[in-house]
Amino acid sequence: LCSDMIDAVIDISGISGRVTDLGARVGVQAYDAASSSAIKLSNGMVIYLREVSTSLALVCMVREKNFRKRGLIDYNIDTFKQALSEIFDDKKA
Repeated sequence: LCSDMIDAVIDISGISGRVTDLGARVGVQAYDAASSSAIKLSNGMVIYLREVSTSLALVCMVREKNFRKRGLIDYNIDTFKQALSEIFDDKKA
């Protein structure tokens, strides 16, 4: 399910890509670091997707009652993103 969600988000963002003021389609994806996607399943779970970097996405399955604390989930993901950034920035040096 998680890989299907990633495929769906990539396909939809590719179709609906950004459009310039002149109406030309830009090759940039409509999905960016601030975007997220959530799918509520019939079994009471939510699949939540957030971009971590341009080549990495985080997909998690959360109980619907816990997904109400989305701010806390987003905070933890942002902390994870920052830690990964620090790790990879140190390796470049």
